[in-house]
Amino acid sequence: MYHVKSPPIEPLLDVVARLERAGLPCALGGSGLLAALELVDRVNDWDLTCDADPDRVAPLLEGLGLDLHGNDALHADHKLTLREERIEVICRFAFHGPLGTIRLACVPSGVWRGVPLSSVETWAVAYALLAEGERSARRRARSERLFELLARRGVDERVRVELLEQPLPAALAERLRALPPRPTSSVT
Repeated sequence: MYHVKSPPIEPLLDVVARLERAGLPCALGGSGLLAALELVDRVNDWDLTCDADPDRVAPLLEGLGLDLHGNDALHADHKLTLREERIEVICRFAFHGPLGTIRLACVPSGVWRGVPLSSVETWAVAYALLAEGERSARRRARSERLFELLARRGVDERVRVELLEQPLPAALAERLRALPPRPTSSVT
């Protein structure tokens, strides 16, 4: 059995439930997604993405010890951090790129331990952007693991199209285009 060392999951389930009750879909990314895919065995914090503004999300998490972090030279989004629970809610996930703002939509693609998972495609791109912007070998390795998984199992065409509509760096866009499509199952 695959064992993952992580912060407690119960507070994460509470945050997910609060967002979903308000009609705000969210999805787990970062090391939590990699752990769900059995690509890492340690989660330092939970990263949830949500396609809503922080002023809409913050009241839903009232009383949980929130810190708001705005954008910076790399990140074009806002984060609500729950310090005690080690949860980060990334509101309108986005990066500043050389060709403009790259928005990464929240695309739930499955469920792990009761938590919606983000698309692998989204986080392969996100980790590639993070690795480039921060010159991070660890994040580059995570992007590589996700791209290798996509090369084996194929890409969700809907997610690929959404990502390619963004002003991605040319090499990253080409890498995404080169991946095989995910086979569709047919029922006869």
